[in-house]
Amino acid sequence: MSGETDKLFSTGLAAGFAGGTVMSGVNRAGFEFKSSHLETNGDVYHDEWLADRAGAGQEVVKVGDITYSRVYAGGTLPVEELEKLGTNKGQIMTFLKKQMLENGEKIRLHTDFTPEADGDWQYSYKVTDTNPQIPLTMGKEVITFKGNLVFEHDFIICPVD
Repeated sequence: MSGETDKLFSTGLAAGFAGGTVMSGVNRAGFEFKSSHLETNGDVYHDEWLADRAGAGQEVVKVGDITYSRVYAGGTLPVEELEKLGTNKGQIMTFLKKQMLENGEKIRLHTDFTPEADGDWQYSYKVTDTNPQIPLTMGKEVITFKGNLVFEHDFIICPVD
């Protein structure tokens, strides 16, 4: 894996969460996606997703001649289940955004990362499979609230060549 592409995945994602990318809507074969786009020093980060409570998307980065894709899918428990636990999607997304901004280069990539719990909240990212010959990395991101699973995203990172 390329350190430069990993850094751009982290930078682009954090910039999108912090409002530092160009956000727009994209129509792909009749499906309305949301999009985040960042170009810096000739490098490109692009993310397109379909989601509300649950959904999926794809990020693509290009650094020089190297291109990687990271696809993801998942979301939160249903609204009613979150209410029973005493939380909601907004609180989960706020906690996720905090993790992105504070730990962006440690998550959603090629190594496990579990910071200390933040009160009732716990974030973790685990690599679930790798194949260095492809190269391919699969991972799982989980957020728990008071010990209960409330959010999960699964990831696949792979070169485009």
